[in-house]
Parts: sequence; C-alpha cells; structure tokens
Amino acid sequence: MSLPATLYPPTPKDVPASVTQVSPNFKKEVKGVMGSIVLFFVIYLLMFLLSIMLLICCIYAGLAIIVNVRHLVAIFAGIGLIGLALMVFIFLIKFMFAVNKFDRSQSIEITETDQPELFNFIRRLAADTQAPFPKKIYLSPDVNACVFYDSGFWSMFLPIRKNLQIGLGLVNTVNLSEFKAVMAHEFGHFSQRSMKLGSFVYNVNKIIHNMLFNNTSYAVFLGKWARISDVFAFFAAMTARVARGIQWVLRMVYGLINVRYMSLSREMEFHADAVAASVSGSRSLVSALRRIEFAHGGFGIAVQKCNDLFTQNKITDNIYVNQLQVMNHLAAEHKLSFHKGLPVIPGDFTGLEGKTRVIYSDQWASHPSTADRAKRLMELNVEADESDEPAWSLFQNTTFLQQQLTEKLYEKAWKGRKGFQLVNAEEFEQKWKNDLQQKSLPAAYKGFYDDRQVNIPAEETEDSLFNLKPGKENLEQILTPENVVLPKQIEMAGRDIETLKSIAEKRVDVRSFDFDGQKYPAQEAGAMLEKVEAELKQYEQRLRSVDEELIGFFVNRVPVQYRDEIILKYKDYFKYKRKADAYLQHMNSLLGVLTPVFTSRVTSIDHIQQIIADLKQNYEPEWKQMMGEWLELGAFDEEPIAVEKIKQLIASDYQYFDGNLYIEIELADVNEWCHRGWAFVHHWLFLKFKSLLEWQLELVEEKAVA
Repeated sequence: MSLPATLYPPTPKDVPASVTQVSPNFKKEVKGVMGSIVLFFVIYLLMFLLSIMLLICCIYAGLAIIVNVRHLVAIFAGIGLIGLALMVFIFLIKFMFAVNKFDRSQSIEITETDQPELFNFIRRLAADTQAPFPKKIYLSPDVNACVFYDSGFWSMFLPIRKNLQIGLGLVNTVNLSEFKAVMAHEFGHFSQRSMKLGSFVYNVNKIIHNMLFNNTSYAVFLGKWARISDVFAFFAAMTARVARGIQWVLRMVYGLINVRYMSLSREMEFHADAVAASVSGSRSLVSALRRIEFAHGGFGIAVQKCNDLFTQNKITDNIYVNQLQVMNHLAAEHKLSFHKGLPVIPGDFTGLEGKTRVIYSDQWASHPSTADRAKRLMELNVEADESDEPAWSLFQNTTFLQQQLTEKLYEKAWKGRKGFQLVNAEEFEQKWKNDLQQKSLPAAYKGFYDDRQVNIPAEETEDSLFNLKPGKENLEQILTPENVVLPKQIEMAGRDIETLKSIAEKRVDVRSFDFDGQKYPAQEAGAMLEKVEAELKQYEQRLRSVDEELIGFFVNRVPVQYRDEIILKYKDYFKYKRKADAYLQHMNSLLGVLTPVFTSRVTSIDHIQQIIADLKQNYEPEWKQMMGEWLELGAFDEEPIAVEKIKQLIASDYQYFDGNLYIEIELADVNEWCHRGWAFVHHWLFLKFKSLLEWQLELVEEKAVA
C-alpha cells in the first residue's frame, strides 16, 4: 500500500551535501570520547586484575589459616579473608549481569496492521534519511519522541536494532510537516555512526553509576554477613572500605567521560537537526521545537489537573483534548496567534517562565537550547513546501488511541481502587475554569499578588503597620507599572543569582557567560552576583514598602466601623501565615532526613536504622501534630478523602524498614502526604488571603460610591 502524497510533505530538492556533512567539531568530540572510554577500560582492567590477584592470595591465605591454626576464631578469620576478596570481586563484576531495560510500562506497541499509513510514512522517511527501519514502534502518552534500546554490558559489543517511541502529546500539537521534521531528527540519530559510541558511553556510565549508587542490596548483604560474628564484621568493614576506594576512582572517571560525552551529544543533536532539515526544511523543525516546548507546559498542567481530579476518584477520558484546552488558554493569555487550531510560537517568545538575564553554554547539558538549534537550522536555510494538516492524519482510530494512552497514565495509580467517575472534556474545562476563577484575584490589584502573598512583619512590630498615616489617594497611585512588576523582578533575580553562584563556585564549568546581552569571562561571575544580589535587596525592600503601603491604604480607607475588623483580619492572616511557614520548614526537614533513602545513597543497614530512628523520634511526631492542627482548622475539608487519609496517617505507627527491606508503601505515603499536605495548607491560606483582598476592596469601593 502506497502512502497518499497528501500525507507526506514534499522533500526539499537539490540540498547541498554540506548540510548533512559531519563537522570537524563533531569528529573532534568523537575522538575525545573514545579516549575517555579507553582510559576507563584501562583503569577498570587494572582494578579487575588486582581483584583477581587479591582473590587468589586471600583464598590461599584463608585456607592456610583454616588448615594450620585449627581454632574457631581462625576458621572465621580464614573464611572472612576469602569472603573479603570474593565480595570485592563481585563488586567489580556485578554490572556484567545487569540489563538496563527501557521503561515501556506506559507505552503500547503498534503494528503495521494497526497503523498502515504511519508505517508507510516512517518507511519512506527512513529511506529519505538513509536510516534503518526501527525494530519496533511504540506510542507513549507524553510530548516526546525518542530512539531507544535495552542495554547491558554485552550490548557494547553486539549489534542492536533500535526502537522508535512516539509520544501522543507530541502528535497532538504539531502539523504533518513538523511531525516529519521531528521524526527525521530521530532518524538522524539512527543514521549516525556515533550512536554506537553513544551505546558504549551509556553502558560505561551505567556501570560506574551502578558501582557508585545502586548498592543497597550489596550493603544489606554485607550487613547480614557482619552480624554473624565480630570477626566477619571486621572483614565486612574492610570490604566496604575497599569498595569505597574503587568508587572514589570511578567518580573521577565518571566526570571525565560524561563531560566529553555531553559535548558530543550536543553535536549529535545539531547533526540530527541537519538531517531533519535536509528532508523537511529548516522552518518545520524550528516551529516544531518551539511549539513542543510550549506543549510540554500545557501537558504538564493538564496532567496536574487530572491528578487533582484523581484524588476525588475522577479520571479524564481523554488527556489530549484537555492538553489542547490548556494550551489554547495559555496561548490566549500570552496573546499568541493561532493557525489551523494550533498556537504559533514566535522566536522572541520568552516561554512560560519568563526570560533570564544570565545565559551560558553548559557543557554538561546533553541538548543545545531551542534558541541555539533554531539559529543553526535557519543558517542551513533549507527551503521546503509545508503541509499544515494535523499529524493525526497519519493515524487510524485516533480517539481510541488517545483514550488508551490516557488509561496508561492512570494504570499504576488506580490498581486496587474502585468507583471512578469519568470526566469528559466539558467537565474538565469547567473544572479548569473554576480553578482559574478560584485562583484569580480582583483586576484592581493588576496581578500584583499573583502567585504570591503579602510579606508579613515580625510579630512584635505588626501593630505599627496599622498606624500608618494615609498616603496615596487611590490604588492607581500605589500599583504603578514599576511596582506591579516587582514580584516578577524578584523571581527572575533569584534565578539569576542561582545561575551566577553556580558559575562563581565552578559548579558549572564555563569560560564565559552573557549578562544583559553582554559577554563576560567566568571570573567576573562573582562581581555580577554581588550586583544582582544588591538589586534583589532593593526589589525586596521596595516590595515590602508597597505591601505595607497597600495595607495602610485599606486600613485608612475602609468605613470607620470596619477599621477594627480589617486589622483583626490582617492579624489573623499573619498568624496563620507564620504557622504555615513553620509547617513548610518542618516538612522540608523531614524530607531532608529521608533524602538518602529516596536517592538510594544509604551505605549500610546501620545507616538505614539510624535514619529511621531519627525520623521516628525527631520529625514524625511534630509533623503529625502539625497535620492534626491544620485538620482542625479545616485545611483539608474540600476533599473528604484527604480528611480520612490525614486521620489515618496521624493514627499510624509506620516502621518504614523491616530489618532487611524498606516498607515502600509507608515511605511513599509520607512522601506523598508531605507534598499534598502542604498543597492543601497553601491553598487554604491563599483562599483566606483572597477573601481578605476581595472584602477590603469591596468596602473601599462602596465607600467611594457613597
């Protein structure tokens, strides 16, 4: 079956060979990575040979002790010596038997019978890009497309056919030409010989990562061995020291390989972009990259809203309709134009998070920025006719696929739970609009309080706020454009400070950076940091002054009979804001204690038991007490399910560890309800603040009319 011409956008003609020619920089990076890999294998081979020598010597010495001394302690010592060498040897070779499987749990495999036009499209694109046809094709829920394969130690030496994964969140937000460009980019990776090198580096890194971090079961076994006797405990401790020495050496190699590979990876992305441009034109990939970035934000918000519904035993029937609903709202909010139902993202769009003043080229980043990729693509200047038909044109049974992949998002979460209610697009949109309405503040505040709440004074000085003399005559004089933008300036200055700190402290290895469009050497990051920190202090002082001026304005402008009431409402709000801040601080401390557990960086059973004891004695009781206090205040009342869950948590006696294994469900409960608990508290406090803002504005407006 041939593919209709309308479903395959025209391929550019007479594209110069130089467009897809491998650059000198690419070749240079390949050589650098190869050198790093050779260094790794040389170091690893030396350690492996030393471990064999250690094993032979320890077996010989251990058996000699057992045979010649004939004492129980000597027998234990001989066995311990042999065990030490054996465990070091196992530590060095355990990675050879591990297979790193790509997570397919949220994906579905499709066949040519299911999707004939899509397969014909991909087959034709594979021919155009001179890439092999993928072994298998999968669909996933998210806004992405990737090449993947299962890998293990031996896959470095054996040929592996690669699979293609297509995210329906991507298909949902691009047209046919853009889809062709994105798929061609992935096929650009298929066609790169460096992908074999990528497989090498990926596996070398997994080996090192496994030895550095994935050692919980190894640590548990050492702990069990150590508890048999004091003699074995000595040898287990010695084994742990040797393992830490090996890890120290590998950390050095890990950094060296990674920094070279990240640089190569960026060149691989540029080259794959060039391959895509050669068969789809430059503009199609540029527009796709920009919209994908925007679509990620829309998909994330839609998923978050669906998570909120899930807590109420409600599930959406089609996340992709919801994604478009959210994207359309965001596009309208940012005054973006539309073409064929999709938002057009201009090159100067700063994104949903705003623009940073500090820009640098991160050598640890595996992908170049969208701006850098767009610049390179437009420099290639490959022209092609474009099709603005939706990418869904290639798919059969689209609604069924969308619903099937939507179910995949919920698959793990809804196991064992019953009584779900389906939410259609209209109900989701109503929920979305209701949430927006609930979070929106009166237009008279001009967005000054959006995503923030008023600065609160120290408890001992708050009374002085209510004795301020009347200042400005109206809100317009306080909420000037310069004042309204202060919260955003503070947010962006905070981001810039973190970036500059990373450069100044050499946590990122860069030679230069751009600040406000001007280039500076990395050595000047400290001076720029001081400048931005000084600006931040000024912004914060001005914001605090405006906050105080607004409070004084309303206290002095409400009708006299309400003056005591507004002061009481502000004092009440300040009290709960301090209480919420204390809760957040304690919650973060609790999660900080559990960080080594969640990141699998616990080295022994003793360490695990120490962490759990610290949690049970010093953090869990106060956390439960605080949760109980917020429960009494009604912070969880909007969700009866949450109320019951909080009561269960307060009454629980979780152990978190049974002596051998983590009790995963208990750890997950604490992690989830730390975050969800704070979300409820934060929302409750916001509604209290919103009510105060609306009430005081209404009183002042009524007085003005009177």
